[in-house]
Amino acid sequence: MTYANFICNEDGFDPISFGSTLAAAMEMYEQGLISKEQTGGIELKFGNVEALVKMVELTAKGEGFGKDLGLGSKRLCEKYGNPDLSMTVKGQEFPAYDPRGIQGMGLTYATSNRGACHLRSYTVSSEVLGVPEKTDPLTTEGKPELVKAFQDATAAVDSSGLCVFTTFAWTLDDIAPQLDAACQGDWTTEKLLEVGERIWNLERKFNLDAGLTGKDDTLPKRLLKEAAKTGPAKGKVNELGKMLPEYYQLRGWTAEGVPERDTLQRLGLV
Repeated sequence: MTYANFICNEDGFDPISFGSTLAAAMEMYEQGLISKEQTGGIELKFGNVEALVKMVELTAKGEGFGKDLGLGSKRLCEKYGNPDLSMTVKGQEFPAYDPRGIQGMGLTYATSNRGACHLRSYTVSSEVLGVPEKTDPLTTEGKPELVKAFQDATAAVDSSGLCVFTTFAWTLDDIAPQLDAACQGDWTTEKLLEVGERIWNLERKFNLDAGLTGKDDTLPKRLLKEAAKTGPAKGKVNELGKMLPEYYQLRGWTAEGVPERDTLQRLGLV
């Protein structure tokens, strides 16, 4: 049982997963796919604060409809026959950000080795905040390269033991000399990026061995087919199909998302 798919376990209560799961349940309730009888008499509609509070309590205790919410949105939606309503990738709930309005985050979510996660490639930094440079969040141009760079850099930072939030102020150019002072290995920015790339490919190999494939590098259908109705991205869908092939090519992977032998040899993984 993964943490992404089970909201209440020995690690505690995950509010992000709960929020996504409750939203899916509320949508199904309003569509008549879940009945008031099934929710224990609770009117599970958007805007019902009392229902929200009660469901938090029931989920934490594993009682009533809270048991179903504790499954996570993927298993909840599958149970009630509507898997497309689950906003997940590889079983992991979205943390934030609509991929139709931030194209790079759509590619990030789709290709993340542990499912939808902003802590594996925070392209919001570039697409919204303009750090290290501003890119247009509504376009796909340059996003495969941007995502790969963020993924490799983040993997390197995570492996260093530093909090990834330090990268709001530091770049790898700042981190490399700190590591070099503390550890053997002649650490440079280039070497850190290579380490990050090696980590990413090793995780990919693990996932492939576990049965995941390139088909799992996708987004919920509604984000690929249903255009945003409001906001700056009104009328847009996420254009994953344009970005994914280029991303695979940049990674040195096949069209099916499998690392090429040359890539693995270069990274010392064979």
